[in-house]
Amino acid sequence: MGSRPRAARTPSAERRRQLLEHAVGEFARRGLRGASTQAIAARCGLSQPYLFRLFDSKGALFLAVLEHGFDLLEAGAGATRRPDAGIAPARLRLMQRHNGELAQLFLQGCAAACDDDQVADLLRRRLRRLAAQCGRSGADLVTEILRTAGTLALREDRGVSAPPQSPRAGNTLVTAPSDRELPGLTHYR
Repeated sequence: MGSRPRAARTPSAERRRQLLEHAVGEFARRGLRGASTQAIAARCGLSQPYLFRLFDSKGALFLAVLEHGFDLLEAGAGATRRPDAGIAPARLRLMQRHNGELAQLFLQGCAAACDDDQVADLLRRRLRRLAAQCGRSGADLVTEILRTAGTLALREDRGVSAPPQSPRAGNTLVTAPSDRELPGLTHYR
């Protein structure tokens, strides 16, 4: 009898990778507490129970998504070791991908680290590693990543692919919002 051929099953490692990619957006927009595992599973075409077979908890998924984000940054082409060069252009493009959701994910990671020791430990460990790879101090790298993420998150036109170049930024591709862009926040500088 003419039995239908079975569709090839996607290996669990590939499903896990797809799930991490889809979860970046949900966690970037809503953070650890606000993200919905049901929405993440639906975006990936999986059931929520299957999501929890791959990851023990929403917290474990968030940690894996942060690791994935750092993996993307570390693997970014065009890495530089010049301390004055800032984040390499390929890394900056990665931070800006999908309308800045990777940059927003790092902001959400910093917010979650305020009351989650596992997230704080992961961020410290991966930022040190990325700083060593870039030949930068950890504090300089954190400042640059947060400035990039903040600029992308706070801009009015989120459809713009890159923040404007600033003469104050030297040869980095990162700029802080001007006083005109954030008039109510100038006293915090």
